[in-house]
Amino acid sequence: MARTPRSNIEIIWSDWLDAIRRGDLDALASRLAPEVTHRGVRADLICPDRAAVLENARTRSSQLPEVGAVELVAAGDHVVLSVRAPTVGMPLADGAPMRGRASIVFTLRDGLITAMQDYTSRREALAAAGAEPAVWD
Repeated sequence: MARTPRSNIEIIWSDWLDAIRRGDLDALASRLAPEVTHRGVRADLICPDRAAVLENARTRSSQLPEVGAVELVAAGDHVVLSVRAPTVGMPLADGAPMRGRASIVFTLRDGLITAMQDYTSRREALAAAGAEPAVWD
């Protein structure tokens, strides 16, 4: 039996990242608030409601990138997810290549994801979440 996540960072780890990896959209959906939205780095990259967020997750689940690095940083009601992979990071302009990195700030309330916001840089995402950059020796 799986352990119930006890922190926001565990929720993003198990009920977002691992659920997408396993294609378990029921687990993912159980963590989405009814009013959840996902705002991309471009104006046309918006999931305005729960159904759109779930459809986006379904698509991503079937097209997993070859990830080189993942970082999760907790900051109160926020978790910053940063990923480095050749096929992540939506281009900022049509026709541009993928940026190779992506950072998302998840906002959680009472164990549910209420909002996701993409940022063009890890630094910008950490600042938006009020998080200190993690430094590894």
